[in-house]
Amino acid sequence: MLSKISSGNDSQFIQLLTMQNHTPWTFTGRDYNVIEPTDSNADLDTIESYLQGLHYTDNATQAFLDKLNKLKRPVTLVWYGDHWPGIFSFVNTSTDALSAHSTPYFIWQNDAAKKANGTVDVSENYADPSDFTAMVLKMNNMKVDPYWALKTELLENVPTINNYKRDENGKLSFIDKNGKNIDEKSLTTEQQKLVKDFKLVQYDITTGKNYLLKTKFFQKVK
Repeated sequence: MLSKISSGNDSQFIQLLTMQNHTPWTFTGRDYNVIEPTDSNADLDTIESYLQGLHYTDNATQAFLDKLNKLKRPVTLVWYGDHWPGIFSFVNTSTDALSAHSTPYFIWQNDAAKKANGTVDVSENYADPSDFTAMVLKMNNMKVDPYWALKTELLENVPTINNYKRDENGKLSFIDKNGKNIDEKSLTTEQQKLVKDFKLVQYDITTGKNYLLKTKFFQKVK
């Protein structure tokens, strides 16, 4: 992966998925021991292997960032987990849904990117994965087309969309920076207008008649 990133001069977008800490694989010779499990049904081998895997991932991630930082080309990296570990069955998905559906993330730039674009902190306590592209574009001070301009407005003015919770009528739920759930009807008038615009755009480009493709909405930014 490092050789692919460091080669060539053209812009690149790379999405990489790793299964290193995915069950049912286990590690031997573990450095972590669970003395008193919080769940009598817990599989100690699986939990200890997961903790060991986190340790390996931490070391590998730091080593990867150190190598990226030595490159002369600007690099921006988004790192996140795609789902909560299923081994933590003691987390009640009903009473503590936020914990059960949250994973860590960070957005990182090497020194070359900071020098080229300046330093802009776009991180939020909570972020919808669909926000990541808008966050990276903003972080790199890049020109955007109208679609990503709308996404940036949502990012800057509307709480994070809660992907795991919505009512039967399609109304969305949101999470503020303190982890508090907010109903769509509780948003301000301006926030609700932005959300409605985004819903219409998403509908048009997914199951609608693609009217926007015939407009300048998706035109290439020069």
